[in-house]
Amino acid sequence: MIMLFFAKTLKNKTMFNTITMVKKDTQRALVLQGGGALGAYEAGVFRVLYNWIKKDIPDDQNVFDIVAGTSIGAINAAFLVSYVIKRRRREENKTISESWEGSAEALEEFWKSGLASNVNLNKWWPFSWDEKSWTLGWETLYRTNSSIATAEAARRYYSAKESIIRGAPNVFALNLTPTIDSKFFDNFIVPNIWYRYDNSRLRGSLNEAIRFPIGTSFDDEEPRLLVISVDVEEGETVTFDSYGKDKGKSTRKSEYGDSPGPDGNEGTYERTIKYDKGIMVEHILASASVPEHYDYTLVPKEYDYTKTEEEKLADILNYNPKNYSRFWDGGILSNTPLRELITSHQDYWKKPVEKKTGTDTDNNIPDLEVYIIDVWPSVADYPVPSDLDGIRDLKNELTYQDKTPYDEKVATMVSDYYNLTNRLLKLAKDNNIPQEKIDEILNDNGKSLHRDGKSRPYRSLLEDRFDITKIIRIERSADENDIANKWCDFSLGTVSNLFEQGKNDARRTLQNK
Repeated sequence: MIMLFFAKTLKNKTMFNTITMVKKDTQRALVLQGGGALGAYEAGVFRVLYNWIKKDIPDDQNVFDIVAGTSIGAINAAFLVSYVIKRRRREENKTISESWEGSAEALEEFWKSGLASNVNLNKWWPFSWDEKSWTLGWETLYRTNSSIATAEAARRYYSAKESIIRGAPNVFALNLTPTIDSKFFDNFIVPNIWYRYDNSRLRGSLNEAIRFPIGTSFDDEEPRLLVISVDVEEGETVTFDSYGKDKGKSTRKSEYGDSPGPDGNEGTYERTIKYDKGIMVEHILASASVPEHYDYTLVPKEYDYTKTEEEKLADILNYNPKNYSRFWDGGILSNTPLRELITSHQDYWKKPVEKKTGTDTDNNIPDLEVYIIDVWPSVADYPVPSDLDGIRDLKNELTYQDKTPYDEKVATMVSDYYNLTNRLLKLAKDNNIPQEKIDEILNDNGKSLHRDGKSRPYRSLLEDRFDITKIIRIERSADENDIANKWCDFSLGTVSNLFEQGKNDARRTLQNK
């Protein structure tokens, strides 16, 4: 929960009187949701958001210090960070903010030429694609019966259906060799056939557009990339991080599956994924492997950057669980990775908690200013659907929409406890309670544990905290032309519409900020 990571909220600026905090500058973070083709909406929002932030920041600042993403959000995030560091390293005379110039246009171009399909409908369908005739025909039907789809909804519906059957040229292809599932011996009645998709097309698109590995450094004033996936065996989110664990460039790894040691104090991590030179295409695909539609993505536990693509493929075909972990789409557990952003931010900056005395504690964790792009509307301003496609669409929106506002409410409540403790400590000090008595309480261990399994002293609940100074959400407006399979409609017409919708929603949200 977010409350574990910061005790001060947007409304509360009161600091612990007994603790001196030394802050670094506030960092800006961009959080990108998963949603398949809806990632084009994020590209549209980013163009407006980039211009809005860029005009007010000095040359020595990144537009975003951290970019965190899940699934298609991870793809957009990787593209942006790769673009920026490529410009920085190629043209060293550029200022930090100048390295971001052209990023919004490049992201849109990546979508138009690298991901989108330029075909709206295919001759397979019993309709010859003529936009004027198509629109006239469907709109005539719609005017006579409002339960019939609009022309635009029908275009999206059949474009998505084409992608499901034929694949999206630059993203995925249907594996025409089905898996016959005989587990329950029910294939004699209704064949239990399982078709899956091949994402090698997406791998090719990513390798062409993004420079891997993506390894960045705070010391070099480069943005941080956070990619969220799910380890299916451990059943928890895993964050792949472009920053080194040693605050340098030599050690990059993701540790999870914490298990306390036998004494209850010393903790170890059950699982470690190492990628010292930086995030690779496998880590991005691991974040975007939708269950059932794709097979698990295998990620090496220690990445060997010397292997060729052929050698990597051979290793996968000869799968050894000692060398690989299996991952699924991060959206299963965290489609809006705010929690993972806050955890990673704190873990990178905090100092080890030790027995301490006195009241002065150095805290150099930068505050965060967070921008979230929500591709799944939280509220539909049209009637609750009764048709099958509409019900499926509503189910998807409720499943993948932003759940973090609840975390914010809980954090506000925890902040009240924080302030109450602050006042009690001040009262104790004003009434000459000996400092050693206060230290004795603060250094005692509570019931909660750190994520590494170590016991957490009460003092640690009051330290290593930072403000989230603002959260700005830009949410995709409800659309009466939405369809259930909008996540797989990569047609150029839909992608272009999403660009414009993102820009319009961003302008409307930011105009009063």
